[in-house]
Amino acid sequence: MKKSLIGIIIVLFVGGFASGGLYYYSEKQIQEIGMPLIIEKSERVMPEKVIQEEKSTSPQIIISSDVLEQGDTLLIQIKTQSPFDEIEGNLGGLIKINFFKLDEDWMGILGISVKQKPGRYNLAIDFPDGEIFKKDLDIVERKFPVEEFLVSEELKKEGYTQSKIAEELIEKEKPILDKVFKIFTPEVYFDKPFIYPLKEIEVTGEFGNIRKEGEIAIQHLGVDLKAEVGTPVYAINDGVVLFSQETKMYGNTLIIDHGFGIFSFYSHLNELKFSTGEKVKQGDIIGLSGKTGYSIAPHLHFSIKINGSSVDPLRFIETTEKEMIE
Repeated sequence: MKKSLIGIIIVLFVGGFASGGLYYYSEKQIQEIGMPLIIEKSERVMPEKVIQEEKSTSPQIIISSDVLEQGDTLLIQIKTQSPFDEIEGNLGGLIKINFFKLDEDWMGILGISVKQKPGRYNLAIDFPDGEIFKKDLDIVERKFPVEEFLVSEELKKEGYTQSKIAEELIEKEKPILDKVFKIFTPEVYFDKPFIYPLKEIEVTGEFGNIRKEGEIAIQHLGVDLKAEVGTPVYAINDGVVLFSQETKMYGNTLIIDHGFGIFSFYSHLNELKFSTGEKVKQGDIIGLSGKTGYSIAPHLHFSIKINGSSVDPLRFIETTEKEMIE
């Protein structure tokens, strides 16, 4: 294995060992807060007299939270009577927010990376008529526990070691997945909140936990959900399958593109029910859970990726359930 894999920070996404969805991390970069609902009128950058005259027609901005942890999801809804063709936004002047039309309203969904530097960021939303909405948001550290990087005796007999797992992920599987997640579909396939991938949700591997063995540290960027072999796994929303195949580490894996840079990832499946290119509807059985790939016990590894950022998938679903107006 290359020496460069040891003792440096190497970025990986999704998938998993018994707790897939990985980042290689330094021990120093190891890290919880609520999500109040904020409803505000946009603030116009124009004379006070104009603000007063047009206040009744100003867009209504609904923000899921003004305090976010690393790995959280920011959901913004805009209710307006104006027939805009597009709306632009950014966080901190650097992180672009893609807004899309959902029924009569506009919506933007932004993933806060687990590596996002904590601090205060200015949210800016620009409207075609020159109106600008601004709001300061706080991003805070999230504490991620450090655990032992386990490899079962059964897996050891199959040739799995921590170093070999790292090498396989970085050199072979990460490049394949990166090509999928770089795809941006300018179409939104969903029109309703997201649902859970299993009927019963019991977490066996938390999002963000760091598994460490010597100088190798792996951060789990998804959740492991208890699921015996053969348990139905459901599509969390409408979309198109962009990846449906077996890999050595992730086992039988399926990735759904939900549009506008939002992807859901399901791995260690015993059976795949859809092929690449097929459309899925929310609630479709896309596979059966299993123990394929690098997996210590049967379970479902479940991840969410939003425009390049891995987010806590259960918090993502909770946010859409609470904040999306159907």
